[in-house]
Amino acid sequence: MKRVYITIMLTLVTIALFARFDLPKPDLNPFSSGSMNDLLNPNRLKMTHSMGFQAGTSSHGGGYYLSRYTNHIKYEFNPRLTLDLNLNFINYGTASTRNSVQFNDDNKSRILPEFSLSYKPTDSLSFQIRFQQYHDRYHPQNHSSSPW
Repeated sequence: MKRVYITIMLTLVTIALFARFDLPKPDLNPFSSGSMNDLLNPNRLKMTHSMGFQAGTSSHGGGYYLSRYTNHIKYEFNPRLTLDLNLNFINYGTASTRNSVQFNDDNKSRILPEFSLSYKPTDSLSFQIRFQQYHDRYHPQNHSSSPW
């Protein structure tokens, strides 16, 4: 029995030494041409920009201005998992418009980030994690006159 066991072990070792196994080898070079399926692939990144400006005045002589620049970044991990990131740069303030337009000394700038991570495992089911900042001046709990 011991002799059969030793013979089987020697046969397996001989096969393992002389047999060629083509095992997959990972390509860890981020600059190689085979890295198109990697997690941080720049070809999956899409970036757009938008700008906006608004201003208004009232019959009481008060006014406001607001300018917005947004950098929209979208990264698609795969067709069912997408990350959206918006970086909003906002500049706002008030003005007096009684005799002539005069800007008050309340000019402020803010960066308001927003992101969402969307996962859609099937066509009828989706999950989304979202972070967004805004100020609803018409909500009863918000008594501030500042738009942000």
